[in-house]
Amino acid sequence: MNKPTTEQLRQLGHAQGQPAFMQALTTEHFTLQTARAVAVSEGNGRTALYLGALSSTLVALALVAQGSLFGEVFHVVALTVLPAVFFLGLVTYVRILQSSIEDILYARAINRIRHYYTEIDPSQARYFLLSGSDDIPGVLANMGLRDSWTQLLFTMPSAVALINSLLGGVTVAVAIVILLGAALPVAVPAGMASGTATLALHVAYQVRRFAAMRTDVAAEFPSDRRPRLVR
Repeated sequence: MNKPTTEQLRQLGHAQGQPAFMQALTTEHFTLQTARAVAVSEGNGRTALYLGALSSTLVALALVAQGSLFGEVFHVVALTVLPAVFFLGLVTYVRILQSSIEDILYARAINRIRHYYTEIDPSQARYFLLSGSDDIPGVLANMGLRDSWTQLLFTMPSAVALINSLLGGVTVAVAIVILLGAALPVAVPAGMASGTATLALHVAYQVRRFAAMRTDVAAEFPSDRRPRLVR
């Protein structure tokens, strides 16, 4: 009786381990889908909390201003709550940006698994509508989006960055009026400059984080062409 060769033993071990590997792969796929849902849900929840706190603060300031006729009570309340809400906006922005990056990373991992599914029987790969490319263009193509820097403008972190910038500018203008007694022609340009600088810092940080995400994890199955929207 002939002994099996090394190649035969390798193929036998591969065949025996294939069901376990497929089970692990499908479990990982399910886990990644759940993680994406959790990341999106957390981002939405934090954004809703921030916007709710900001809205409540503006209503409270309006009531205090009406009751104190913009007196010292209003000054104290404004200089207390506006910086606090601005800080809340900053931490909200950082966290939802992290959640956005996590979501894209999970989507890349799912695409890599989907690529393996298409390799099981390449002749049936056409039944997988979504791309199996595990790079950024492949992920965006599955969402019907273009791989362009303009996509940053339509994300939730960008929306929060704009709100933070407006709030920061208003806070600086109010502080200048209350603490320095400056006139509006002085306070308004100072607030606008502060808001513009705050927005620039937000955008620079967001661009840097997304650029780092592209290089931190190398793509095993990159897209062979630039994704196009289906017309």
